[in-house]
Amino acid sequence: MAVTPLLAGIGVCAVRLLYAWLRARAALRLGKVSESRPDSRVRSLPSGSLLPEQRADRGQVVVQVGGTSATGPGGVDG
Repeated sequence: MAVTPLLAGIGVCAVRLLYAWLRARAALRLGKVSESRPDSRVRSLPSGSLLPEQRADRGQVVVQVGGTSATGPGGVDG
């Protein structure tokens, strides 16, 4: 009967889809963790400290602790 191979194919597709979804979800969580990691380090630094961050998507970002913002109040230009 052809039902068994059809069900096996559907099962394999479902497992692959679940695996891809779980992998994407884990990557998203890792991204959030890596984005929040500098916050805990910045809290322990004295005012005026510079914290360089190397990021794959933006190159290098330098965080100045307790300094004035280059973009103005609230992070908005102007």
